[in-house]
Amino acid sequence: MHNIALIAALEGTRHQVTTDWFAIMAMLKTRSMSDDAINIVYNDLCAGLRVTTRGLTLAKAMSNDLDKKIIK
Repeated sequence: MHNIALIAALEGTRHQVTTDWFAIMAMLKTRSMSDDAINIVYNDLCAGLRVTTRGLTLAKAMSNDLDKKIIK
């Protein structure tokens, strides 16, 4: 797995933060997520999908920042 830039939002809020995959992966492991499930989340994010898991909504940050409100 490579580190990728992400946009994350807590479920039920409008606040967004930028983070990276390694930080999110570490947090998901502390929340007892299996390695297989973590790989699925990573693959979905790399494919450009928005993922909701463990109280977070995640999306890959676009390098050109065309859409600053990727998570609504």
